[in-house]
Amino acid sequence: MKRGRPKRPPPLPGSLAEKTEAYLRQHYQADVTNQSLAAALHFHPNYIVRSMKEIYHCTPMEYLHQYRLEQAKLLLIKTEWPVAQIAERVGFHYAPYFSSCFKQYIGITPLRFRKQYSP
Repeated sequence: MKRGRPKRPPPLPGSLAEKTEAYLRQHYQADVTNQSLAAALHFHPNYIVRSMKEIYHCTPMEYLHQYRLEQAKLLLIKTEWPVAQIAERVGFHYAPYFSSCFKQYIGITPLRFRKQYSP
């Protein structure tokens, strides 16, 4: 029998997925990668991806992308900021790419969304 530190059991996938979700929600404005996520959570990137897929049915980067777009929707409705400023605020560094992603995910452009849903 080997001596040394006893191995701790890996966390349940749900708890790691929930920690990943919390981290992504807290750091969505930053440049988050699978590697930076792994460093922050102290797990291998592949294990984090598997746990997120098991619980949320998407990868951490897909979750982050969707969360950023949901935050952008709120800002489009609640502020009069230019689209480029909103894009930057939610973690997109290139406004045309943001607009393209927004249209693909939501179905309409950011400006049309603002006109349609602003009070």
